[in-house]
Amino acid sequence: MVQLTVEEKREVLKNHFLLTHLRDWDLELLARHSRVMEVPAGKTIFRKHDPGDTMIVVISGRVVICSQSTDGREVVFNIINPGEVFGEIAFLDGQERTADARVLENAVCVVLDRRSFLPFLEDNPKVVIELLTVLCERVRSTTVHIEDTAFLEFRSRLAKKLLAFGQHYGKAVDKGSRIELAISQTELGAMLQATRESVNRQMRTWVKKGVIEVDKGSITLVDLDRLETIAEESD
Repeated sequence: MVQLTVEEKREVLKNHFLLTHLRDWDLELLARHSRVMEVPAGKTIFRKHDPGDTMIVVISGRVVICSQSTDGREVVFNIINPGEVFGEIAFLDGQERTADARVLENAVCVVLDRRSFLPFLEDNPKVVIELLTVLCERVRSTTVHIEDTAFLEFRSRLAKKLLAFGQHYGKAVDKGSRIELAISQTELGAMLQATRESVNRQMRTWVKKGVIEVDKGSITLVDLDRLETIAEESD
């Protein structure tokens, strides 16, 4: 189990973009009221309709924000990376969680309690502005997702998502950009409102055409120009 001292937690919080404006003594008080959480891959941190009494900062690992229908279908809204926060919506308004949070890769997080953090928001308007920026980015991302679903055919949505993964998680290699991300084809399909079979079929087609290469645990984007062309095709 990862253990952090108050000083170490203070440094983690100090380096986060939301909290850089806080004074040292405020950060120390906040650190004393925070806790470190180590969560293995596959574990659910919270579920939709749970109380929204915490906001969580990811130090390492990745977390997927998703929701399931009554018949078991899943929609993936976002992937939270190290240095990002999640749970901020219910945290701010005190209402229920709006989605599930499940760990994709073994994660270490710092958990901030609502009752301890709200007084800091009252005294630190710059932090409020940063939180509003996060919320606006999430709204914009949701809008883009809805537009893509409405206007782009499936293979264009898949190409666009792979290119986005390449930008955020890709590493330059001889053949292109290699994406090492612990996400299954089922989860990828859930992000695109498609089935695992559709994802698998399209990716196999691209492998045959030399557009991508697929290895266990990684996808290499070989022909970026071709993927960009496909991503721009409308339905």
